[in-house]
Amino acid sequence: MNILRIKKLIFLHLQHLPMKSRAWRPLVCKWGGVQIISPKRTFIGEGVIFDTNYPQDIFIEEGVRLTSGVKIVTHFMNPNTGSYDRGKVHICKGAYLGMNTLVVKPVTIGERAIIGAGSVVTKDIPANEVWAGNPAKFIRKR
Repeated sequence: MNILRIKKLIFLHLQHLPMKSRAWRPLVCKWGGVQIISPKRTFIGEGVIFDTNYPQDIFIEEGVRLTSGVKIVTHFMNPNTGSYDRGKVHICKGAYLGMNTLVVKPVTIGERAIIGAGSVVTKDIPANEVWAGNPAKFIRKR
C-alpha cells in the first residue's frame, strides 16, 4: 500500500470522530480524497461512509447536506464479468440526502434534489425532484 492511500484511509476514518458536521467534517473528508467544492458550506452528518477504495470518484458541490448514516459506494460487482467496475458519484449543489441513504452505482444527483431517508439510489436523479424508496422512485417535483 502506498503512502497516499494510507493518508486517505486515515482521514476517512478520522471523520468518524466527534466534530462539527459543517466545515470540519467535510474538510477532513476532503483531505481523505473526496472532492468537496466548499467544505464550509457542506454538511456531513455523523456516520457517513465514503468508498475508501476510490474516494476521488465522489464529487460534492456547494450546499450539499448528507445526513447521518449516508453511504456512498463508487465501485460495484459486474454480474456479467465477475469483476469490479467503478464510476463517479456527482452530488450537485443544494442536494439533500436523508438518513441512511445508500448510493450504490455511478450516478448524478441533481441540484436541490431531495432523497428520502432509507432510500437506495441506483440511477440519476434530476434536479428539483423528490425521490424515495428501495430502489429510489420519483415522488414529486419541488
